[in-house]
Amino acid sequence: MRSERGFSLIELLVALALIGILAAIAIPNLSESTNRNAVWTASEQIGSQIRQARLKAITRNTPFRVVFDCPADNQFRVLFVDGTIDDPDRCDNTLTGDTGIFVVPALVSFNDGLPTLEVNGRGMFSLIGAGALPLTITVQYSTTHSRDLTVSATGQITFESF
Repeated sequence: MRSERGFSLIELLVALALIGILAAIAIPNLSESTNRNAVWTASEQIGSQIRQARLKAITRNTPFRVVFDCPADNQFRVLFVDGTIDDPDRCDNTLTGDTGIFVVPALVSFNDGLPTLEVNGRGMFSLIGAGALPLTITVQYSTTHSRDLTVSATGQITFESF
């Protein structure tokens, strides 16, 4: 008597078809999750740097600025306020106390025309340029995912996802 081992061709095709169907269902969900995660990460990074600017300002008792689109679109920096802060090339130069350049992930952006956020040595925020606090920064991936972070005058940051 001969024992049968292995799988028949029909069993293999059925198994491959099931794997294909499950992959077709899972891949769009995985892609969607990746996009949502990119928005979440970028908004948390912006919030973290705003908190860091406040901590540096209080610790050193000197103002710091969070400058958006600095030095290019979808990039931002925290800059030490000194005599050269209003120099147009200030974003390209790094002084002691400045952070590096933060770049949001690919295909993720924050709203255009954000004013510069300044925090004084007491930890109070103000806007340089137009607008009034609270400042709402919208971080979005295309038009599918977005997350707002709102900064109050006292430095409180709140998040809201859409």
